[in-house]
Parts: sequence; structure tokens; C-alpha cells
Amino acid sequence: MRKLLRRAASIALAAAMLFTTAGVSQKKVEAASTGKLSVTGYQDYSDAQKILKEVNKYRKKNGRKALKMDRGLTNSAIMRGFETTIYIPETSPHRRPNGKLSKSINKKIIYENCAQSAGTTPKQIVKGWINSSTHRKGLLLSNAKSVGVAAVTVVSRDGYEANTWVLDFSSSKAKKVEKSKARKQFTKNIVTKNSYLKKSYLKLDSRYGTIWETEKMQMKPTYQGKMMKEYGVYPTVINTSSFTSWKSSNPSVASVDSNGRITGNKAGTAMISAKLKTGTKITISKKIKVVPTNQQIDPWE
Repeated sequence: MRKLLRRAASIALAAAMLFTTAGVSQKKVEAASTGKLSVTGYQDYSDAQKILKEVNKYRKKNGRKALKMDRGLTNSAIMRGFETTIYIPETSPHRRPNGKLSKSINKKIIYENCAQSAGTTPKQIVKGWINSSTHRKGLLLSNAKSVGVAAVTVVSRDGYEANTWVLDFSSSKAKKVEKSKARKQFTKNIVTKNSYLKKSYLKLDSRYGTIWETEKMQMKPTYQGKMMKEYGVYPTVINTSSFTSWKSSNPSVASVDSNGRITGNKAGTAMISAKLKTGTKITISKKIKVVPTNQQIDPWE
């Protein structure tokens, strides 16, 4: 059986990346042609409750009233959490991957704080916001009465977990208070501008580049945009449902099904490819080597 060498369970980024949107403008933005990227991850409501507790502790210390976690705002924040795994906001106010302002997801949003990290606790995230003047402004909004809280985790390349944290503040009272402490899985289709769907951002990854005859392996498309690369954020794994026309250049060596699952058939090499289903017409590919079952494989190959 192949030896699996495991790296550290989590590699923390040098510092959590913090983003804020100050007073979201009402100006409409015409979204360009778009495509969809499907991403699966989790919302940890327990961590979201911990974030809220730390936020309210800081607000109380500064003479501000406690906020309630609104379910509708939280659902919006969760979507924003998934969206920032594809597009990290470059400007304030924040924009979404579809080119629209963050407020377009929920008209009640008046301010937004975001952060991305790996291996960071809710307490550390709030501390990071407190130490940033623009994020601190959001935490201490005097007219804020409710907030949506996202504590989203997605799997990045090589199996590492990446965390995205979002606070969407509102001056409206919470319509329905979110009290859940569960961990719930979500799959989100993220509408993305074609200008962000560049071939250089998308790759066809797999855990290994070499497999044995008869071995099966799942191909994993990944996305790493411009800001993700600049910040050193690991690529986000994209569901294979975002792609079509899965093909092998040499099916007798390695075949592939419509879900991107390959099977080693005989020794040799084959190029596995797939096309992005929507938006920009992009084909991504990866070379796979198949070796006899009695041949030793370098686990990093």
C-alpha cells in the first residue's frame, strides 16, 4: 500500500488577511459575462457564536449595545464567505466575484468585515479586527443592531482547510435570531466574472501525478486568483460539476469518467482534460503517468 506522508494538519498564514467595506454605496454595477464555480464547504455555527460573543464583549467594553445574530444576514454572510474563497476584495467597498457590491446580496448590510486564515481561532480573528482601524470601526458601529456571522471552512489543495470569516452588520433589528451551534455542509455556485476566470487561475490537480495500474484517483480542479496568489492563499478546490467534456488523450492507459475520476489501465502516460462548463471557454489538463503495480511510487511524485 502506498505510504502517505502527511504534512502538518494546518499551516497558519503569516497573518489573517483582513478586508473591510466602509459604507456600501448604492451605485449599480453592470455585471460582465459570468460563469459559475461550485465550491463545497462548511459553516461552523459554534465558531460563529464565539465570534459574536467576542464582538459583543468588545462592544460592551466601549459602551455599545450587544448585537443579535440575524439568520437572514448570516445566510448572506455564509455566501460571502464562500465568495471570498474565489475573489478576495481588492477595494473598499467590497465587490463580489460577479462584480457587484457586497450589499447586493442583502440590502440590509451597512458594513462588512472579512478575514481569511488557516488555523486561527475566533478570538484571534476578532483581535485582528480590533487592531485594524477600519475593521474596528465596523465592530463599534453605534447604529448596528444585528449582524450576520460566517465561519466558513473550505478544503484547499492538498487537503488543507482554509477559513473565511465574515461579519455583515445591519441597522435593522434581528428578524429571526440564529442560535444554531451545528456544523453544516453547503455547496455554493459562485457567479464569477469572466475576467476572473483566467486559464492561469485554474488548474487540474490530483493528489498524485503517478498511479498504479487498476488504481482509481479523483481529479480535483482548483482555483487561485490574483490576490490569492499575492497573499499566499492555497488554491480552492472546485467541484468537478463545474466542468464538462472530461477526456483522456490515451484511454487505454488512463480513462476518466464524467465526474473526473480516473482509472489506471496500463503502463504509460495520458493527458486528462476538462472544459469549464460556463463562462469563459477554458480547458485545463494534467499529465498522468501509470506504472505497473509492482513498481514503487514516490508519494510526492
